Amino acid sequence: MKASIPRGYRLCEYLLIIEPTDQAKKQIQAFKQYFIKCHRYQNAIVSKGHITLARFLQYEHREQRIVQKLQQLADCTQPFQVELQNFGSFGHTLFIDIKSADPILQVVAMHRHELRPLINGPKHVAPYFATKPHITIARNLTPSQNEAIWPIWERTRYNETFSAKNMVLLKRIAGIRSPYTIVRKFDFLGLLPAVVQGKLFA
Repeated sequence: MKASIPRGYRLCEYLLIIEPTDQAKKQIQAFKQYFIKCHRYQNAIVSKGHITLARFLQYEHREQRIVQKLQQLADCTQPFQVELQNFGSFGHTLFIDIKSADPILQVVAMHRHELRPLINGPKHVAPYFATKPHITIARNLTPSQNEAIWPIWERTRYNETFSAKNMVLLKRIAGIRSPYTIVRKFDFLGLLPAVVQGKLFA
């Protein structure tokens, strides 16, 4: 009988995301259903629409320190508006484009030097930080599929704005295609860092 791995030493896949509002989620899901119905390809992903901030592998015993660092970043982040505008393509992936990516990138990507020591995975597996924030509609498209569908979606117009008030850390056991579970939701509080407060109010 194979011995189970102690909980703290399980290797997990972590996903840090921003979730759209319920209204935007319904619209995104409708686009995925339309993709399947219109093109008859099953490439539309079934997961809820989200914006990926970072993705990494790490052992569970590092989780508490990661959560603490993400909480610090969230505490200093102001809620911000996210404007979804039209569609884009990476060739293999069809996605909803984001008009202004700067506020999203500033949440995590601008702090990658602080996060990297905590989330660098085993055997130097590099974490992924989003550089082109987007919401995926369909992925793993072949060149011929992309050539067939892109002219339609390139002409399709869509615009929706929502307020990003938090980010969510998800995880699942590495190598097992199970649903992600929520580790923690981090509210954006817009507080000044303690060192800055000290300078202002000294």
